[in-house]
Amino acid sequence: MLIKILLIIFTYILLLLNHSFADWATVIFNKPSGKNIGFAEGVDSWFLNAPAFKFNLKNIEPGEYRLALYDGKNCNDYGVSAEINRPELKDWNPSKLLIFTVKENRIYNVTLGMKPKKFTDETVGLITIGSLRGHPLIIFKKNINTPFACGIVPIN
Repeated sequence: MLIKILLIIFTYILLLLNHSFADWATVIFNKPSGKNIGFAEGVDSWFLNAPAFKFNLKNIEPGEYRLALYDGKNCNDYGVSAEINRPELKDWNPSKLLIFTVKENRIYNVTLGMKPKKFTDETVGLITIGSLRGHPLIIFKKNINTPFACGIVPIN
């Protein structure tokens, strides 16, 4: 019985430690006009060492969209797609980190995880919430290169 109690306590401690060290951030997305379309809460997956985002976007035209990581300083000066200045990110495909579809209800409320084409020693952990901090995440309509919305991953 004592061993069972100790195992339960040990399990809760491990879960608590993992939760307390997980990096997370909330990214607020605005259209270029300044209109807010919602947010995404991001957290690093503890078992894949890759970020996942829970989107809560609203009033978006139905269609296909892509989320891209850019190297700029803000949403007005968003720079170039991250793989141009950082070729080691190529397997993560930063210009198309995530592809998603907004239905007729104009709401996107889904959780998606980011991942490279292949998890290797060279690619694992290259993109995490920590590495995204301070960088713009831009939502584009899938085949259009004009930003639909943008959000900065907060520094803290």
